[in-house]
Amino acid sequence: MVWDFTLVHQFRGHEHRIMAVVFVEEEQPLCISGDIGGGIFVWGISVPLRQEPLKKWFEQKDWRYSGIHALAISGTGYLYTGSGDKSIKVWSLQDCTLSCTLNGHRSVVSALAVSDGVLHSGSWDGTIRLWSLNDHSPLTVLGEDAPGNVISVLSLKADHHMLLAAHEDGCIKIWRNDVFMKSIRAHNGAVFSVAMEGKWLFTGGWDKSVNVQEISGDDLQIETFQVGSIASDAAITALLYWEGKLFVGSADRIIKSLYWTVMEATKGDYKQKYINTFLDSVR
Repeated sequence: MVWDFTLVHQFRGHEHRIMAVVFVEEEQPLCISGDIGGGIFVWGISVPLRQEPLKKWFEQKDWRYSGIHALAISGTGYLYTGSGDKSIKVWSLQDCTLSCTLNGHRSVVSALAVSDGVLHSGSWDGTIRLWSLNDHSPLTVLGEDAPGNVISVLSLKADHHMLLAAHEDGCIKIWRNDVFMKSIRAHNGAVFSVAMEGKWLFTGGWDKSVNVQEISGDDLQIETFQVGSIASDAAITALLYWEGKLFVGSADRIIKSLYWTVMEATKGDYKQKYINTFLDSVR
């Protein structure tokens, strides 16, 4: 199995660390990024690609404020931001105005994910809250009764009945139909971002690497297989997969767009799985 990554474009403009990236599928496709200073930047990703954002705005700040930590898109014209003031803010993409605010977490809202009409929010308080996208009412809370010390949730990925939560201790917890299934150690240090495409799980973290794992299983059991990793010059803070490209946001304020392809190699009854990266083309 060979993975080939090629740099496509770089977007520049943020003055603070990029914390989250989302894709908006419209007539003109968009990429939206949020930073620790409260900046929300909207980028056009149609050819020809531009260096400057199409629009940008900033959340209001106070003495408690610690910026934007997460972004999510509902598919109904709204952008959700997870903030350092423990709230989730709902923005209209049409005019960039604040529609409403969701409260309930006891600490920073560090992760957001949307799937099947439900908004999932993860927090430094160690819990995951589920909200209805219809009326933004609370549905349930996951991890509230977990034993031991509180371990912050830093990133979420929701895919139909499966939910993956990345934690500050380097672990990924997997939930199916709101039932806890498995915990795996993916990184040495905090896992800041998680993305998934089919059976492939991408995670990025403090150890300056993007790890790739293969997931398999059913409703009763989940299995994971470590495929390999891609080294980086800075901590990985955001990941987004879209149409064959992996967008990687990092602590050096750069967003990289990488192509990846998969090739399988079988020798006898033994199938070898490995990653071959060309790092010079990514810098």
